Amino acid sequence: MGRLVKTGHSVAEQVRRGEVALVYCLYGEDEYRREQALNQLLDALLTESERDLNLDQIRPGEAGTQSILGSARTLPFLGPRRVVLVRGVDELSKAQQEELLAYLNDPSPTSCLVLAGRSLDLRTRLAAAIQKKGMVLHFDHMKADSLKEALVAAAKERGVRLQPDAISLLIDLVGDDLRQLIYAVEKLALFGGEGVEILPQHIEAMVGETRVRTIFQLTDTVSGRDLDGALRSLTSLLDAGEEPLKILGMLARQIRLLFQAKALREQGTPVSRMTIGRLPPRVVATLAEQGASRSWGQLTGALQSISRADMAIKSGRSAAPMVLSGLVWSLCRT
Repeated sequence: MGRLVKTGHSVAEQVRRGEVALVYCLYGEDEYRREQALNQLLDALLTESERDLNLDQIRPGEAGTQSILGSARTLPFLGPRRVVLVRGVDELSKAQQEELLAYLNDPSPTSCLVLAGRSLDLRTRLAAAIQKKGMVLHFDHMKADSLKEALVAAAKERGVRLQPDAISLLIDLVGDDLRQLIYAVEKLALFGGEGVEILPQHIEAMVGETRVRTIFQLTDTVSGRDLDGALRSLTSLLDAGEEPLKILGMLARQIRLLFQAKALREQGTPVSRMTIGRLPPRVVATLAEQGASRSWGQLTGALQSISRADMAIKSGRSAAPMVLSGLVWSLCRT
């Protein structure tokens, strides 16, 4: 019997002990940890020399399911097993899922099927079959405590120490994307040098200014209903290679911060005494000013618009730049 793993525990050691499942599925929004676990799994399943002969990598949109099944039915060459890696398990059509179901009812004992993707509908028969025959690993975004532990470990690996307040500020400014957080830690390690303790002022110097300025260039123009300026800011972000979903995350996070600032202000808290996470005082002051200029209904409507845009992008109904442009237009006109 297989099992559902709700956290990203590595199965590489199990494989090295000879406990190899017939199928693995790695899914979840945390791409960084998902890819780490996938690489560890592949390293345990195949040696470097075996990969050229016994690793097939397939995307559902690039090859038919018959190619997937044909690869899985092929005997390994000069090695103990063949590994078939299917990226984009969430892109499998109904017909492809049925074909894989048929394969899992009679899998090849010398092949290991590895599926990876952003999502997996656990209600489907395919998901049930995977759990029965193999293992499902879920990589959701890490909770705050686990995220902090991961950053402490990443800093230690790079020869620096992160002060607790610096960790909190880094998460406030960058968000919960572990890949971006690790990248920020790498920059901080280069900035500070081996053995240094990273303080909040280091975070502001290396991460805060650029990140906050980028966010506020877009959110300020949207808040001020400056449609031309907002579209220019959006275009700049997209041209710089910013991921559309990350831009949505920036906007959503900013609206939530405005909710907090508005609530504090209506409670009578002086701006000079407001605290929102570990954000610098000047950022909190700006949030308080922007929050006061919007009604609760406008803030709620903004989050609803962002949610609809998120669904439109993830479903692929419309091109992401078009969705984001429409969102910015809507936020500036309401």
